Amino acid sequence: MQLWVVAIGAAVAEFWWVAPAAVGAGAASVLGVRRGRTTRARRLGLTAAQRELQQARSDAVGARAAARVAQAELVRAEAERAAGRARPDDVRAARRALETAQRAKAAATATIRVARARVSAERAAVPARGTDPKHLPLARLMAAHDAIAARWMEYETDAARRLAFPAMSDVRVPATAEFLRLEGAARELRPASPTAKLTPEQFTAYRSAVDEVGRAFTAAEQEAWRRAGHRPDDAPADGPAAPVWTVIAGEAIARSVDGITRAAEGAASALDAYRSRRGGRDDRPRT
Repeated sequence: MQLWVVAIGAAVAEFWWVAPAAVGAGAASVLGVRRGRTTRARRLGLTAAQRELQQARSDAVGARAAARVAQAELVRAEAERAAGRARPDDVRAARRALETAQRAKAAATATIRVARARVSAERAAVPARGTDPKHLPLARLMAAHDAIAARWMEYETDAARRLAFPAMSDVRVPATAEFLRLEGAARELRPASPTAKLTPEQFTAYRSAVDEVGRAFTAAEQEAWRRAGHRPDDAPADGPAAPVWTVIAGEAIARSVDGITRAAEGAASALDAYRSRRGGRDDRPRT
């Protein structure tokens, strides 16, 4: 037997496990990547909230430092004023700067509390492993965005609602125009699909945009109700029940029909009067 055949046989016998091990390592690598992506998707909301909290804490440190500087500037201005080297306007300006810095400090502290609450909420809402993708944070956020758009479309496509609340379709109404502007901005930040890869910063920007759209829609809806003759507080967050819509739309239609009827009657009366005067002139003897 030739030596090279013996050598090949020995090599195969010695390293038969290399190929299966390589295949297994590749499969494990693929599974690890998938598991990592799934984990990031499940924890995207929490990660974004934690980043927000870190930023809020950093902003608070800067706000506290700015307040201390403003306090020192006020003390210096008062001392300069007492020594006759500063004007009263300088002291007032320093005091206003301190008040502004203190308000910024208070706002930064409040932002930290909100961020902490969001972290707690997001941690409790992290889906379990194997959860349906439609329940992942990004999918939930996109669904909330779609729900706001659907509520506005009801005012656009439902004839009764459009008649009862025309302000919801009128871009000349400032509240409606602001809602549509913010909705357009949120659409630009919206990912292509619920499974798209987003960084925590991108998720935070989109979530903030959706929150602003929701607040703007509520303001536009309340303004539309006010202009329709109803109390703004009567506009429910999830849309009124069907009987309420029926009553409101019926009243609007009745007012419209009644107005059209009165206008038609008025036009007919005016036409009759015009014909009577015309007939009277025609009956008069001509000279």
